[in-house]
Amino acid sequence: MKHKLFLSLIAVFAGAWLGMAPAGAADQPQVIRFGLATVGKGGKPVASNGIASLAHQRQAIEAELKDDNIKIEWIYFKGAGPAVNEALANKQLDFAWQGDLPAVIGKAGGLNTRLIAADGLLTSTYLVVPVDSPAKTLQDLKGKRMAQFKGTNLQLATARALKVEGLRERDFRTINMDFPTMIAALASKDIDGGWFGSHAFDLQASGVGRIIYDTRAVDAKLTRQTHVLVDGDFERQYPQIVQKVVDGLVKTAAWVSAEENREAAFDLWANSGTPIEALRAEQEGQSLARIYSPRLDDFFLDRYRATVRESRELGLLRGDVDVDRWVEPRYVNAAIDRLGLQALWPVYDADNRPLVQ
Repeated sequence: MKHKLFLSLIAVFAGAWLGMAPAGAADQPQVIRFGLATVGKGGKPVASNGIASLAHQRQAIEAELKDDNIKIEWIYFKGAGPAVNEALANKQLDFAWQGDLPAVIGKAGGLNTRLIAADGLLTSTYLVVPVDSPAKTLQDLKGKRMAQFKGTNLQLATARALKVEGLRERDFRTINMDFPTMIAALASKDIDGGWFGSHAFDLQASGVGRIIYDTRAVDAKLTRQTHVLVDGDFERQYPQIVQKVVDGLVKTAAWVSAEENREAAFDLWANSGTPIEALRAEQEGQSLARIYSPRLDDFFLDRYRATVRESRELGLLRGDVDVDRWVEPRYVNAAIDRLGLQALWPVYDADNRPLVQ
């Protein structure tokens, strides 16, 4: 009898040691940690663009998970994409909104992630100079102090633009700065120019800077793309929860794609501290339905294959990434089909042309 009791106790302790839990305990997580590779002015936990931040503010994913009693913890990173990669590597995030280059670098470095939704296509990069600078072109800034936030998806977009213009990074005195530091340096004229995202229009509206180069205006293939990804282990363990998260993102994308919601979306993004006038200026003439299509179509795949290829050519990437195996479109496709949203977001080919369906 004592022998059997001893064996039973060993089994109990062994189960605890191996992480065994009662049946049903691992059916779903209690908290989901969702990271965003950005932060608002003054550290505000709001982004100035993107579906994920709108979903956060509108509690769209929380609504999908209400019956599951799962909480969402939203984490915004001042360190942008590289900081998100570090958090993913340390298993501190389950989902993340991030740009193409840092995600590719993370994947090539061994991060177990899956791309599950597009969230920001055809995003431009802008070269801003002090408002009274005589510079009018990239060529005018050769040999000058140019700032960029390295490791973010702006770095590759900048390199693409320089290549098109017959230039290289070493043609400038390049300085690595995060965006708040770059904004301050431009205002104090400690730099002669800087590469920005949406901050560019805020700088221009406030009279601090002047935009002299817009990558999207030159070529759609010079743009940046962003996405939502999931930790691979989380996806394997909780595919039904992943689907609900994507459902919330797709519903949010449908909301912002409706023209009547355009101003309401700008109002929410403006909670980041970016003036609404700057947000309107950046998106002037742009279709939010196109920019915020969640589809993982041939255009998306081609842009990420190009990111891998060009990053290797520029020495930004070691190793390789199989984009076709990395991208998982089934969650977005299931949500679009179930919600009847096929006509809202056409499928685009690699050259950014809609396919006839």
